[in-house]
Amino acid sequence: MPLLDEVLAYIKGLWLLIQGNREGYSWLDISEGGLWRSFTAILWSLPAMAVSWASWRLYYLSAMPSGTTVGIGFFLKLLIVDLVSWLLPIVLVAALSRPLGFAPLVVPVIVTTNWLSVPLSYAMAIPAALLLLARGGHQLTALLSLIVLVAGVVLLFRLLRTITGNQNLLASALTALYLLPSMMLAQYLQHFFGLIPG
Repeated sequence: MPLLDEVLAYIKGLWLLIQGNREGYSWLDISEGGLWRSFTAILWSLPAMAVSWASWRLYYLSAMPSGTTVGIGFFLKLLIVDLVSWLLPIVLVAALSRPLGFAPLVVPVIVTTNWLSVPLSYAMAIPAALLLLARGGHQLTALLSLIVLVAGVVLLFRLLRTITGNQNLLASALTALYLLPSMMLAQYLQHFFGLIPG
C-alpha cells in the first residue's frame, strides 16, 4: 500500500493534469503495476467514507420512529454501495474503451480517477463531519455538499480533458460515464438495502 508521501505525490500530479499540464504524468505511476496499486485508493478513502456513513446513520435515525437502531450491517451495506459505485464506472470504461476508440487511455484514466477519489472523498466528508458535530444546520451542510459535488465534477472533467488530449466530447462522455451510472446504481442499492428512511 502506498505511503502518505507517495499519495501526496500522486495528488500533485493530478493537480498538474487538472491545470492542463501533462508533466503531471511524471508524478504518477501509470504502469500496469501502478494500475493495480491505484485501487488502494479505496483503502485511503475509507476513513472519509466512514465519516459519511456516520452522517448518513444520523440522518437515517432522525427520519425514523423513535427507538429505531442500526447495527454493523447498516455500515456494511453502505460500504457495498460505495464500493459498487466506485468500481462500476471502471468496468464500463474498460468495456467501452474499444468500441469508443480510447483503449490506449484506459490505464491513465483509471489510475488518475482512482487517486482523484481520495481528495474528493475527504472533501465530501467535510460537510458530513460538520453535520455530525453541529447536529443541525442541514441546509448549510446540504449547500456545502452541493458545492463540493460541483467542484468535483469540474475537476474530474478537467482531468479527463487533459488525459484525452483536450477532446472535450470524449472528456464529457467519460465524465458522464463516471457519474451517472454510479449515481443511479447507488440510489437503487440504497432503496434495495433499506438505507433510505421511509
